[in-house]
Amino acid sequence: KSFVKVDGTRFTKDNKPYYIIGANYWQAMNLGMENGNRSRVLKDLETLKENGFNCLRIMAASEGPPGEPYRMYPALMNAPGEYDENVFQGLDWFLDQLKNYDMTAILTLSNFWHWSGGFAQYVHWVDDSRPIPYPETNGDAFDAYSARFYTDTSIKDTCQKYYLNHVKTVINRKNSVNGIVYKNDTTIFAWELANEPQAAYVQNAHDVVFHWFDETAKFIKSLDENHLVTTGTEGKHGKDWFITMHKSDYIDFTSAHVWVENWGYYRSNDPSPENYQKAANFMLGFLQDTSDWSINILKKPVLLGEFGMARDGWTEISKYDPKAPVTNRNKYFTEIANKILELEKKNASTGLMFWAFAGIARPDDEKPTWVGDPPHEVPGWYSVYDSD
Repeated sequence: KSFVKVDGTRFTKDNKPYYIIGANYWQAMNLGMENGNRSRVLKDLETLKENGFNCLRIMAASEGPPGEPYRMYPALMNAPGEYDENVFQGLDWFLDQLKNYDMTAILTLSNFWHWSGGFAQYVHWVDDSRPIPYPETNGDAFDAYSARFYTDTSIKDTCQKYYLNHVKTVINRKNSVNGIVYKNDTTIFAWELANEPQAAYVQNAHDVVFHWFDETAKFIKSLDENHLVTTGTEGKHGKDWFITMHKSDYIDFTSAHVWVENWGYYRSNDPSPENYQKAANFMLGFLQDTSDWSINILKKPVLLGEFGMARDGWTEISKYDPKAPVTNRNKYFTEIANKILELEKKNASTGLMFWAFAGIARPDDEKPTWVGDPPHEVPGWYSVYDSD
């Protein structure tokens, strides 16, 4: 009974409604390593617990090899099926700690983006005829390259074989700290197929992408009857893609992320009320839309898995500086929380998870800083600190 379940369009745990007050803490397994920063983790978890948080979204995948730019290191998997046991033990330790704080975790099993290796690394393992076109230098070329993971008929079956082997390894992992097999661990709230899998632009794209979501979620359910499964998608591609990515019978709840600056609805260096209002209006409409699609069409719960806003960028202090004000961000986070609460009262949302918790870390820490911003981004962009 202690596994999180779906009841209509909401969650239950221990036979009671379970609403998510969550944060992204993607760096958990690396910090949890014996030579990571376990004392920091315990301070961060204490802060989150004191502030009412009950769920964290973390990576349970990162792909090597060493030496590639813009990535989490050390990686969990340096080549297909070749694991760094020290990193795996970091994940074991972190999951074991969560029990002491009565928290659960969403475990993300891959990534469309390059900062953990992700789909692009799987593609390169199968076809190394050209280098990965990292988005920092190649723009849109990366999206098409990474999407080959599930669209390129010459490589996708092998990519999927490597990926599903990883999924199986994680689900059947026996925790080295407490002896609990992951698929039996009530600390795990849900499996997430990947971080932000994207729409594809190939012939029969919706069928191609649906097949990957459906096949993958079905595979997880065949190994693990206990845990929920979700997608990790944003919802930014509109109604049709949202439905395609979530309609599989093996997907238990839908996923939405909202990014007003990245998507062009907000300028963090503009103090005008109009600039902020444009962002807030978009966000409110987006949350309503994704809720409507999930509740009214798919009849599934919806969870806001990511949202963030930069610190004020129009002051004399850089927006990446922890000392910069958060005037707009505080307003924005409050408006999101109020909207989610309004939806929750109608059983039309299950909660929210901000991006991303940096805790006691700061951008001027020794590298890797492991603040809330992945290695390819300027440290401090979307980090939320213990002092915020």
